[in-house]
Amino acid sequence: MPRRQQRRPVVRKGAPKAPHEDTGALDASARRVLAAHGGDSARIEALVRDLEQLRDEADRVAFQEPSPEALREYRRTNRELVEAQRALAMVTGR
Repeated sequence: MPRRQQRRPVVRKGAPKAPHEDTGALDASARRVLAAHGGDSARIEALVRDLEQLRDEADRVAFQEPSPEALREYRRTNRELVEAQRALAMVTGR
């Protein structure tokens, strides 16, 4: 009886693709930020600056003392920053 030929795994070469970004969820989160801050561009700009500082601090802590909690905190602050930046872009029309 002849042996069955085994399939070889497919290896795809090329640049890795960027992770898929769910723009619908990001826009919904940005609208919640807008609603919470009344759509005032000055307040949202201040929020973005504050969140950038928090994200930078979380990055510093995660780098100096790596842990699952530190990584979780960095990812949370980064997500909040991206949402606030999208809200600012919606307000200013960029």
